[in-house]
Amino acid sequence: MTLVEFLQARLAEDELIALAATDGSQQWRTHYDYRDVKDEDGHYVVQADTRRPSLEQAAHIARHCPARVLREVEAKRAVIADYLRHDAAGDLLERDAVEDLLEELCSVYADHPDYIKSWS
Repeated sequence: MTLVEFLQARLAEDELIALAATDGSQQWRTHYDYRDVKDEDGHYVVQADTRRPSLEQAAHIARHCPARVLREVEAKRAVIADYLRHDAAGDLLERDAVEDLLEELCSVYADHPDYIKSWS
């Protein structure tokens, strides 16, 4: 598996999980008075039976809502497209620079079993 194939596979997984996590609305908000996380339609995303998340946990959950994850997936796919374009054009200097960035993007998935340590 190449670096690009690995990153494309992880991005596809991230996209599927983000889309599956939505119930119509992809944007989530923290309601600090109650430490709830709701989507923009007012539906609960996180609601605990016994203990609510801390304010910091609720803010973290809402910050990484499906809408943001999907934007990150698209941004990373744009970097992959740049890499492939430079590679196809034979522009090795630019390709290598973007490859360094791809290695950094892949490092987020270092705990995945298919991750190759030499990418870091």
